[in-house]
Amino acid sequence: MKKPLAIIIIFLLFLAALVLNGCSDEPTSLSLPKSDPPVVSFQGFKIPQFPTAQGQLNYAKSGFPNPEEKRAALKILFKFFPEARLQCGNAALGLAYMNLGYDYRFAARQDYYNAIKDYRNVIKNFKEYPQILVKANWYLGWIHCDLLKEKKIGIPYFRHIVKTYPNFQMGISSPVPWVSLVYPVTVTGKQPTKNTTNKQWASLALLEIIRHAPNRNEVFNAFDLLWKNYQNSVPTGLAIKLLLQDERYAQIAMPYIEKYLALNIANPYLEREIRNNAKEY
Repeated sequence: MKKPLAIIIIFLLFLAALVLNGCSDEPTSLSLPKSDPPVVSFQGFKIPQFPTAQGQLNYAKSGFPNPEEKRAALKILFKFFPEARLQCGNAALGLAYMNLGYDYRFAARQDYYNAIKDYRNVIKNFKEYPQILVKANWYLGWIHCDLLKEKKIGIPYFRHIVKTYPNFQMGISSPVPWVSLVYPVTVTGKQPTKNTTNKQWASLALLEIIRHAPNRNEVFNAFDLLWKNYQNSVPTGLAIKLLLQDERYAQIAMPYIEKYLALNIANPYLEREIRNNAKEY
């Protein structure tokens, strides 16, 4: 498989973006009340008590120089707002990710397993919220496939997302490495053929299956499903690029290049990479 240095750098950038994003689909801007909130001492830190669970979560998701203070800010949601299940679920997602430290690339192997344990507990404890479950499943697939190189364990999580959440939309601040890099890019004077592009978790899960599946048939089936159901999405373009980088699959992708680019979904960088990769065949 051909992996130009630029492609590798871009991939590391969108993975690194995971550290910078929050774990909630809710808006992350911190809205301060008109008067200063009361401050509570919790686990050695002074933490303001906000009037709403979402306000408390937004505060916990803001920047902290001390990771232990951020951990305390997330944990206090369970004390202040135990009935706010959705916000507590998002706090639990944040705490699970914090097992990986400031930069997941330097985390110890045991840290990965600690995160896995916590994500599984999120699935067990917040079954009523698909927006929580889909993220937990995605992270479990990502940790097993990308960090632990345990693809046989990780791929089933992506399959589960495709099967269980085929139309579940990602929110405003989806903490997915691919999305944070490619979706914000806009092109002046170039609009998609539809009002909005698809931003479903299932499309990203199919992309991950294409990236990791060792079986040709599964790769082809995943791409067929991606093209059929999520044609007007960025992950479909990324999938075409990935297929073109592998001489085993390039000919499968060739007939879809112009059809996809005609949808005007790809940002100029992705379009250029697709065209450059296609020139090699």
